[in-house]
Amino acid sequence: MVFGSLYFLAVFLPVAVFGHWALQLALRGGRAATVAANAWLLCASLAACFLWDLKGLPVFAACAVATDVAARVVHRSRREKVRSIVAAAGVAANLVMLCLFKYGGIVESWVSSCAPDGIIPAPRIVIPLGMSFWVFRAISYLIDVRRGTHPPAANPLDFICWMALFPIFVSGPIVRWNDVAESFRSRPFSADLAASGFLRLFVGVAKKALVADILAGFANAAWTVAGGGHGMSPGMAFLAVAAYSLQLYFDFSGYSDMAIGIGRLLGFRFKENFLWPYAATGIRDFWRRWHISLSVWFREYLYIPLGGGRAGTARACLNSLVVFTLCGVWHGVGLPFAAWGLWHGILVCCERLFGPKPQTKGAPLPRRGFAAAAARFVLAHAYAIAAVFFGWIFFRSPDFSTAWTVVKSLFGAIPAAREARTLWLDCTPLFSVTLAFAAVFCLPVVPFLRRQLRRIFGETAAWSLESIVATILFLAALLSVAAGTRQSFLYFQF
Repeated sequence: MVFGSLYFLAVFLPVAVFGHWALQLALRGGRAATVAANAWLLCASLAACFLWDLKGLPVFAACAVATDVAARVVHRSRREKVRSIVAAAGVAANLVMLCLFKYGGIVESWVSSCAPDGIIPAPRIVIPLGMSFWVFRAISYLIDVRRGTHPPAANPLDFICWMALFPIFVSGPIVRWNDVAESFRSRPFSADLAASGFLRLFVGVAKKALVADILAGFANAAWTVAGGGHGMSPGMAFLAVAAYSLQLYFDFSGYSDMAIGIGRLLGFRFKENFLWPYAATGIRDFWRRWHISLSVWFREYLYIPLGGGRAGTARACLNSLVVFTLCGVWHGVGLPFAAWGLWHGILVCCERLFGPKPQTKGAPLPRRGFAAAAARFVLAHAYAIAAVFFGWIFFRSPDFSTAWTVVKSLFGAIPAAREARTLWLDCTPLFSVTLAFAAVFCLPVVPFLRRQLRRIFGETAAWSLESIVATILFLAALLSVAAGTRQSFLYFQF
């Protein structure tokens, strides 16, 4: 099923949510209601994720069952050696399975190149839907059980329901079991939580349909031109990079908003996945704000086990380079992804070696030298935006040739080709207004406006006004989706 489609929003989601509520209300809460609701969610999630792609179901089932069994063996065994071996084997099996499916295209290409006449048929390997995310959840579950962070799920139904939970199945956030374990034991209906869930869902859909999809048209056209080896003017290249950077943010943060909102409708409280990343003042600050669940995963299960920063600055820099390179490779096959990750790793190392020590969160600027401190803040923000946007060129490009063409165009090192002139046709008034809107609202403008509304009108009136605006945006987004202008979420490919 295509998440964000009109069928998903108008048919599947209401059935899943209202069916979940009906079970909770009919059974009047308690453990029986939660068990029934979990069973309903499991069926709905499997239908949403595998009904149109049954080939991925056996792979997911094998992963879920093997992980659950391994975790219970680890928890019940009293021998440390057995616990370590079983946990390591479970993690290794998940990683091998992920690599086999995600990077199996390399095997296909190699076999095809060795036997171009089709003498040896190339294996057709298709990655199951959302595999990158549910494998990471399975690995975190096993490691946490081994560490004693939490015991295994009370029963396999709860565990498999968490693994298959449809709001977070395709593109995260990477919700760890410990964060939602209590909700699988008791999840009574809450009208306030459901109301906030609707609001968050409406905002997420609007971000995707009314901002990201409009910016996508120009960004895709520009990269198509660059993919043909044709240069653009510096201004056009800058617009392309800015359009894609903002598209990516509103696309993925929009999906995260939808996931968090649907989670609230179902009684779950997922943690925030984005905290205004384009307001960052450095690359390290950026990764505290961007795709937080992934950043936390790599820190907890890779960076810290490698030694983190405990063994000195040199070792910390090496660990950062390894972690960010693997983060790039996790996002996709190809050297551009690895280069994108390495770019961020190098910048993090430079900040660690030469940058100022991070200030305490919320610390006020000193009264003396306020202007200088403000100037440093502006420069740090400009550096972060320039570095992040530059890195997205490699993230978006299918190969180095395309990325290099965009970079040369950006710095005026290549003449603008005739093919690039047609890009002006994509610079419509709608695109221009959307780009300006996105450039403003990617910064923490909404929290500021919300505080002002509450101060002026009070809590209740401000909430009502915010709900009205979100509903209008949601209805406009539905019209856009119904008109056929919707595009797939960018993070679906990962």
